[in-house]
Amino acid sequence: MARLFSFLFLLFPVFTHCQIDIDKAGDGWDEKVDSSLAIIKQYDSIKYKLLLRVCDKIEFWNGCYSTNNGERTIIVSSGDVKLGSLNNLAAVIVHESLHLYYSNHLNMLNNQEEENMCYRYELSFLEMLSDVEPWLWTHTLQQIIETDIK
Repeated sequence: MARLFSFLFLLFPVFTHCQIDIDKAGDGWDEKVDSSLAIIKQYDSIKYKLLLRVCDKIEFWNGCYSTNNGERTIIVSSGDVKLGSLNNLAAVIVHESLHLYYSNHLNMLNNQEEENMCYRYELSFLEMLSDVEPWLWTHTLQQIIETDIK
């Protein structure tokens, strides 16, 4: 019986972060984000597990860029949703999840280094997908070049 409780105790962290709360906004935006989460889960289980570990909530805002609150919330810009690409939303969520990880665990990189690492992480996710839009590839590669430390 003690072994059973030990085993359940080890699994407890897995059960406590199994659901990400998605705000209701826009015209089915929450459903689009939910579909993007399914893409992440389907194509890269490691990135999905990190996402569940660092994120409890996804919100929306009218800012120019998606971001995070530095704790456990990813904030998706209306512009990213309006692009109409589930792959882009998935890439944004993957990107921001690494920012959350860094802010809660490593916080030793300067902003440009961190941004570069997040875009490289995003690119490694895009490489797993079979139907990435060419503009998304171009944008991600361009951001890696722009944030590359010389």
